[in-house]
Amino acid sequence: MISPGQIVVIGDSHIGLGEGSEIKINGWLDRLVPTKPRALYLNGDLFHYLIAHRNFRTSSVDRVMEKFRDVRDRGVPIHFVEGNRDFFLKGSFVEDAVTDVGNEYAIAAGAKKYLITHGDTINDRDYAYRFWRRASKNPITKFGVNFIPKRIARGFVDSVERKLAKSNFKHKSRLPVELMQEFGRKRAREGVTNIVFGHFHEKTVMPGDPTIAILPPWYETGEAMVIDPDSGEFSFEVI
Repeated sequence: MISPGQIVVIGDSHIGLGEGSEIKINGWLDRLVPTKPRALYLNGDLFHYLIAHRNFRTSSVDRVMEKFRDVRDRGVPIHFVEGNRDFFLKGSFVEDAVTDVGNEYAIAAGAKKYLITHGDTINDRDYAYRFWRRASKNPITKFGVNFIPKRIARGFVDSVERKLAKSNFKHKSRLPVELMQEFGRKRAREGVTNIVFGHFHEKTVMPGDPTIAILPPWYETGEAMVIDPDSGEFSFEVI
């Protein structure tokens, strides 16, 4: 059991979209609430693929959102960092289920300042990816989703589920350490002492200025980062 009042961060839970896929995360949330955390941060890629539009909703998505509302209404703020597999969260049913949605969050803990960000955009020279992100996450694309019939949308969701359910979601064989450190140096000028990435699925801590941590993929290990708001120290815990 963790002490009351801690800040909890998880990333890359990659919840399935099919019936019953919500059971693991909802059970974890039921164990988390009695520890009375100060806040829960979701560092991106909550589901295999989340298009926050009514035509793409599944029973698994709905039940997770229902649980989030329950947790939030019981006094645990939930902050959702958008990941590369999360689409159109702003103004959607997702925003109604959590406390807020953002691209990154700064957290003061003791004398330290944490930055929680997914990490998929740290390479500002990856023009192909940045173009794809802008093309897939813009108001025009969001508007166009309204015209996709529900039957086709659900067929797409089912197809994605089949392709991804057995995937181990491994990323590049070599972590982009230099890019992480370059990003860290830029943000250190703002007083950031600790950066917390998701996205890369490889639990790592790189001491330095700032300290850089990569969250373990929650879907695989069930581990969370636990930050002490008084001392500013962190650990990884299975709750």
